[in-house]
Amino acid sequence: HDSHNIHFACKIWGLRATDLNQGVVYGVLTEETGMDEMLINRLDYDGVFGTALNRFCIQAAVGHPLTVYGKGGQTRGFLDIRDTVRCVELAIANPADPGQFRVFNQ
Repeated sequence: HDSHNIHFACKIWGLRATDLNQGVVYGVLTEETGMDEMLINRLDYDGVFGTALNRFCIQAAVGHPLTVYGKGGQTRGFLDIRDTVRCVELAIANPADPGQFRVFNQ
């Protein structure tokens, strides 16, 4: 519903917006964060902030059976964090026109 609200606001008030829809993002290292040890991102492995891939890696490392959501038949594309950063860069470098709401599905 949030996308509909953003679209409505763009139409009514002439705002510009880009909605980036992404799948599961994996990885913690980008060219920029690799420049200094203090910039390296954290690795979340819980059910709230972590991704399924991160959770599977941690479970495998400690010998815990891999857990699945639902019946385990879901398929989903995984995105490298560097591709996600590139998508954000492209959206910023090419902003929407006034009154335009656009959606990028990655």
